[in-house]
Amino acid sequence: MKQRKFLIVCGGTGGHVFPALAIADGLKKQGIEHIVFAGRADSMEQRLVSPHWDYELISAVPLHRGSFLNNLSLPYKLMKSIHSAKEVLNKVKPDVVIATGGYVSLPVVYAAAGKKIPIYLQEQNAVAGIANKIGARYAKHVFVTSKEAASFFKDNRVTILGNPVRTLPEKSKLVCPPEFSEGKKNVLVVGGSQGAQGINVKIEASLDRIVARDDINVVWQVGAKNYDDIVSRVPEQKNIFIKGFLNDIYAYMAYADLIISRAGASTLAEILAMGKPSILFPYPYATANHQEHNARAVEEAGACLVELDSDPNDLWNKVETLFAGGDQLSKMAAAAEKLGMPDAADRIAKIIIQAECE
Repeated sequence: MKQRKFLIVCGGTGGHVFPALAIADGLKKQGIEHIVFAGRADSMEQRLVSPHWDYELISAVPLHRGSFLNNLSLPYKLMKSIHSAKEVLNKVKPDVVIATGGYVSLPVVYAAAGKKIPIYLQEQNAVAGIANKIGARYAKHVFVTSKEAASFFKDNRVTILGNPVRTLPEKSKLVCPPEFSEGKKNVLVVGGSQGAQGINVKIEASLDRIVARDDINVVWQVGAKNYDDIVSRVPEQKNIFIKGFLNDIYAYMAYADLIISRAGASTLAEILAMGKPSILFPYPYATANHQEHNARAVEEAGACLVELDSDPNDLWNKVETLFAGGDQLSKMAAAAEKLGMPDAADRIAKIIIQAECE
């Protein structure tokens, strides 16, 4: 296999960074030795990437949606960002560029296109982001997670795969959390490190019904910033365990019978890769409402139920319906397992390597 140097660009949110890290791991497992990342200084991507991979700094500026005045200087700033990206390309001299979307990736994609460097894109969401829609004009191949996302890239070679996730631990290697009990129905409520207000409100409104169920345990991750406030209002209960943050999140996911969560691409990919049924709360202010599109695609496949923040509170009715017997929960788990592709990063890496290194 011919050795090639890869430059991976990601940033803006964890939803762009985590798939990029997973793809890098996939490349490394298949023998690629030269991998460099590019991203902004003092950013999420630098904090997550630089401890593990060589990291080059670029400048990048976001598009301010709905703000004409704030975007007046955007062309000038974009040119500066492209110049910064060219300097990185001249230094790294990559043979291949991989971009996972977000405004951070666009300058590098533009600069790589000018140098005729092969470009591969990965889109995490059912609704493609602006950077990937623009960058697709120059891409050799685009990897997406659904038919809905593929529809945004009709003129490109597109492969539908799961969203790349970090290598997930096997359940047998994880210790069951003490809050979960064998023989009971275990529910994980997770809203990310910051918590999810819409989920918290509906869980709190359902507390009396939860406490009345002796056969259900609920671990409710409320977010560190919300913990003190919620604990001050909610009395301690034998089957409700309130957490600010979960360090061993994979153990809770692995032993949960049902997960209640937002529908961000990375979190959703992990839920599916673990084959878990879920009730999804799309974040209502996500760009282009992409979380609802993500959730609806999973719902259409039969792997989840969707509850909107703005809906009347039907959350606990949904939970009790799933636990009432019958086979809906097991069918949802089977559908999730079918959708989930824990090896998506390895498969993406293999396709790129076959195209560029063999």
